[in-house]
Amino acid sequence: MSSSSPANAQPQPPGLMRRLGAAGPVAIVLSFWPPLGGFLLLATLTSFGPWLRAQDGLGLLTYFVVIGLLLGVSFVPTYSAAILAGWAFGFGVGWPVAMATITVSSLLAYAIGRGIARDRVLEVIRDKPQWNAIYRALLSKESGRTLWVVTLLRIPPASPFAIANFALAAARVPLVPYTLGTLIGIAPRTALATFAAAGLEQLRFKNVGESWMVIAGIVATVGVCVVLGMLANRALREMTAPSARSAP
Repeated sequence: MSSSSPANAQPQPPGLMRRLGAAGPVAIVLSFWPPLGGFLLLATLTSFGPWLRAQDGLGLLTYFVVIGLLLGVSFVPTYSAAILAGWAFGFGVGWPVAMATITVSSLLAYAIGRGIARDRVLEVIRDKPQWNAIYRALLSKESGRTLWVVTLLRIPPASPFAIANFALAAARVPLVPYTLGTLIGIAPRTALATFAAAGLEQLRFKNVGESWMVIAGIVATVGVCVVLGMLANRALREMTAPSARSAP
């Protein structure tokens, strides 16, 4: 009868959370905290939104600073920020203001992510074939390819902004394609949220014809964003497929 000696036992590899170090708890928090913060922000929509509108230029500045900081530290998701902008300022002003705020806040999130996510995160990424494929595509020598991948990651409406910021910072994506890809990628879903919020805020069911036009416009915009998200996900899968990675 033989028994394996403890000295001959293979050491167990450390778990994922241990390998990630400080980045592990941050990733967990980013998975649930932004939706909670978004719910809290939307709870103030009918009070905070009209107040911002009444302040004119000061309201725009307040939105940019306060919401930008909340987005930068991943306290709220982009959809709640865009909804607030549309509700407070309308689509014509709300969309560009939300776009500027979200883009600038992504730079703050990038700086924070770079400070937290160090080499341990890269080691975990390299051990996961699918993650590593996206990582290699992000660090392509062709800046246009990197920009395209960042854009594809940002386009889907369900793409989590906070986690994407953290992952892109951990992958050390160059700042220019990161910023431009974020600006291009978030444009459709930000337009959807601001347009829907602006339409609902102005909706008056006394005029049934006008109400149905607003609702039809919102539904059409949602459909376009969903289709764009599906196309972006498919393009990303094709780009990181084994056959694509092995191609010269």
